[in-house]
Amino acid sequence: MIFGKSLKQLLRTPITTMLFIVLFAFTAFFVSSGAVLWARNQAAIKAYEDVFVTIGTVRQRATSREIVETWDALTKTYTRRSEPRYTSIIPPSVLDFDGVGYILGPERRPFYGSYRPDLILISENSKKQLPGNAVVEVTPLKDCIPDSPVEVLVERVLSEVLPNTVLPKEAGQIILLCDHNNDSPQRLYAGKTYLMYLQGGVHDMGEIMNGQVEWRPTAVTFSTQCRPDGTRMAGDMTPPAIREVTEGFYETEEGQRWLEYAHALSRYNRTLPVLPTNGTQLLLPFYNGTAYITKGEDITPEEYSSGERVCLVSENFAEMNGLSPGDMLRLPLFYADYQYAPSERYIEDDFDAWLPGMLWWYIASPLNADGGMYPVFSDHEYIIKGIYGNSIYGSDATRSMGANTIVIPAKSVHESDENNILAYGPMTDTTTTFQIPNGSIETFMARWAEQGIDDLEFTFHDRGYTQLHQGLENMKRISLMFLAIGAAMSLALVFFFSHVFISKNKMRTAIERMLGYTKRQSAASLLSGFLLAAVLAVTVGCVAGILAEGQITDKLTSQEYYDTSYTIGPLGCGRIELEKNTVSALYAPAAGLALLLVTGLISAAFVHGNVKEEPLKLLGGRKE
Repeated sequence: MIFGKSLKQLLRTPITTMLFIVLFAFTAFFVSSGAVLWARNQAAIKAYEDVFVTIGTVRQRATSREIVETWDALTKTYTRRSEPRYTSIIPPSVLDFDGVGYILGPERRPFYGSYRPDLILISENSKKQLPGNAVVEVTPLKDCIPDSPVEVLVERVLSEVLPNTVLPKEAGQIILLCDHNNDSPQRLYAGKTYLMYLQGGVHDMGEIMNGQVEWRPTAVTFSTQCRPDGTRMAGDMTPPAIREVTEGFYETEEGQRWLEYAHALSRYNRTLPVLPTNGTQLLLPFYNGTAYITKGEDITPEEYSSGERVCLVSENFAEMNGLSPGDMLRLPLFYADYQYAPSERYIEDDFDAWLPGMLWWYIASPLNADGGMYPVFSDHEYIIKGIYGNSIYGSDATRSMGANTIVIPAKSVHESDENNILAYGPMTDTTTTFQIPNGSIETFMARWAEQGIDDLEFTFHDRGYTQLHQGLENMKRISLMFLAIGAAMSLALVFFFSHVFISKNKMRTAIERMLGYTKRQSAASLLSGFLLAAVLAVTVGCVAGILAEGQITDKLTSQEYYDTSYTIGPLGCGRIELEKNTVSALYAPAAGLALLLVTGLISAAFVHGNVKEEPLKLLGGRKE
């Protein structure tokens, strides 16, 4: 009965009632859609923080470039290429400045060499027979000038030859020799023996189709040992590319260096590249998704931080040697290369994009400054934590890990490599990386600009997070705007219509009290219809808000914020996982209930003002 009278009272003012319902529905729309948008934004930020990683790479700019000319014996012309030159090498310590907030790094990675002659490093079923490199003695079959391929007899092979190369592995074979890159080759004489370091190549593209590989004598520098600051140590003897072997030659200093060089080259051909890092995601092949864990587990952040002796090995290496996660692997480290990434020194043997003349496993200067082989500086057992696959082969260090590369925590190597630095170069985007918080690229660059160093350039990889973050910020701004509008409108409307429907009905309250209504019944009479209208408005507004929120979200996320460039390997499913992220269906009803609660409290305060007065005073229209 009381509820019916309350409804009749609302129907007596249909325009005012309808205006209240419509305006309050708009208020509920803004509050509910704003709440759901905000909740979706927070859930998305959390999900994206778990998926997206922002890393930066560093490259030192060349101070100048030099044109280098190389003679081509086939075309009888010089080929020219531009090579960078640096007046000095900038140390990685310049990256340690305030206000950055690195998550990992910055790290300036070398890679180490681990000599393991007992392990299989090249598959016997390799797909290719590739040119290699070796130190040999040869005798020309006749007097000649090797400005084009000439036949020579292999007298002696001083260094070990890799099993699947086409280099002769023993004396007595006849090979083609061409001093291909020398515009003035020396005359060679039949009956004399010549010592040289050979690399494989082709004289023209037609010959490679017939399996005709020519071998090119190449000048070598016995040592390029460097100090930790990158400066070259003395002792870098560079002999002629072709040296006649005379009686007693190997008793001379140069002859002894050649023998040691051949032994060191053999050692290098039985060496594993070992890559220390502070996080797997700092390695571009893993970050780009071309390298990924296939068995076992990745090294954990805790293991990286504590320097646990665990490692990751490649599928090919594990298969050739029958290794599985949990097995032990001994890694005697004897040199450190601070110039190249492993893939630039150790190209996979089944690299399909191999080009004629490309070096395969290559190191030019395997001796130290004293003319001897580098001693082992660290020798420990590592547990194989996981096995990784690499979907791309080659010398591109942003995509390929390199043949047989072992990944270890950098902190697991406690010994210093300062006396074992084989090569040192400027920072590059494949050797120097760091991780920063998502969305902090602009802050990083602003802090870096304050350092006043112009010779470094940065490249950031965030898988499109920066663009995606713009959509998230837009969503956050819209949600807060909707919530602010809804809150302001709700307060204004509740106070206004409480005054209209409650405060202005004091006479009605007085009459009801005179007819015997209790204060509770009078309050129910005033509130029931008003709150029913509020419930109806909030229900309509919330439903509209839910529908509109979906449209707004689709509009904000329909733009290509997400970078789809990296979709190889595990990243290919990244977007699917993100799109599954939804928010609870309770947010909109909860926002509506909160709005009704506020409405009920405010209107109850107005009702209290009516019912606390005595009926006669209300009928009198004034207070004592």
